[in-house]
Amino acid sequence: MKNVIVLLFVFVSVLKLNAQDSLEVKRKLRFPVWTTHSANSDILGLSLAAFPKHVFKRDTTLARTYGVRLEASIVGVFSPLMGRSPVSNSRAEFVNKQEKVPTEIIYGINLSSGTFGVTKVHGISSGLFIQYLYNMNGISLATMSNFIERHNGIAISAFGNEVYKSNGLLAGFGNIVSDFNGIQIGGFNEIQMKGIGIQIGIFNEAKNFKGLQIGLWNKNEKRSFPFFNWQFKG
Repeated sequence: MKNVIVLLFVFVSVLKLNAQDSLEVKRKLRFPVWTTHSANSDILGLSLAAFPKHVFKRDTTLARTYGVRLEASIVGVFSPLMGRSPVSNSRAEFVNKQEKVPTEIIYGINLSSGTFGVTKVHGISSGLFIQYLYNMNGISLATMSNFIERHNGIAISAFGNEVYKSNGLLAGFGNIVSDFNGIQIGGFNEIQMKGIGIQIGIFNEAKNFKGLQIGLWNKNEKRSFPFFNWQFKG
């Protein structure tokens, strides 16, 4: 009975969102299984994807999943061969990307060989190889690497994480972030612009940093020390 009440609550919430959106664009409610490549769709249940939504048809309409999204993407399989990081490398580039309208939003669980595109996840996202997420709120897991523009929560991967703006925990062999608040744990950790928190690793480096560094070698703007370093004033 409790599960039925929860499902009804979610269903009513979706209908409410659908009614609000109908003032601007006619949206379609899909249940229980549908494809994310359908234009202007709200999928309650299981959504299926095969490639980033805008790749072939240049479809920039929004698909929302309330439940579980499964993606077997060939882009994810070949993502380790990409030449450069897809994460923003400047404030201007980051702002430009954040002004884009997402083509997919997932409320729940995202399971993919590697998600790419203008995608937001609220919940859990797991990538078999490498995944690039536009916004991530929750837990992000990847076998190789997480690439995220804006992150709130926990990001864990074997090789490491590269994020432009992050609040939370980053754990992996290497963690690189431009704007950071939280804890970094890895072989090497780097904060490129500013950060507040703790770095724990073999090598730690940070600019405009307030917090603690614990590792074999630690570098901030004030000093470089082995084992333990700190900076509490700008």
